[in-house]
Amino acid sequence: METFWTLAHPLHDVDDIVNMADSVFGSEADGILTRDKAVFRKHVTVATTVQLFDKSKEFIAVCRNEDKLLGYCWFDRGGYTTYANEEISNAKFHHLDLQLSPRLRVRLINEMIDQHILWAHRWGIPVVCSTSIRAEHDGFMKIHKKRGFTVNGSYAWIRTEKGMECLTK
Repeated sequence: METFWTLAHPLHDVDDIVNMADSVFGSEADGILTRDKAVFRKHVTVATTVQLFDKSKEFIAVCRNEDKLLGYCWFDRGGYTTYANEEISNAKFHHLDLQLSPRLRVRLINEMIDQHILWAHRWGIPVVCSTSIRAEHDGFMKIHKKRGFTVNGSYAWIRTEKGMECLTK
């Protein structure tokens, strides 16, 4: 299947992102948070608008096959631990259409990880971190571990420079 990645655009991608997040992954928060599509739509719209003018703040990209959204990723910056002064870029989302073949899902997750590492490298962020709240996160974390990330439970992190040595392309 031919796929292409683009930076998410506030006029063209927000509705698809919001609908995928809510319909496929929204139930992961049920019983803990009260989901509000309008709130999520606002945050996606603001972040994608800022990205048009300042690509250093957050990174949101969509993967499509023709017009169909296959997945998207969203990374931010400004994370820190309480025991170090090094900035961390956290992955907010790695979302995919779960109807895609397992092989394609693995390929797209690896492409998302590459984009995260490359974006963090471009903006001088020394650490990249991915997390998952999903009940089924073992496969997702296994992909990170194969890439050289240190994995602890549902957290995976790596020094950006080490990640640069493990890019898939």
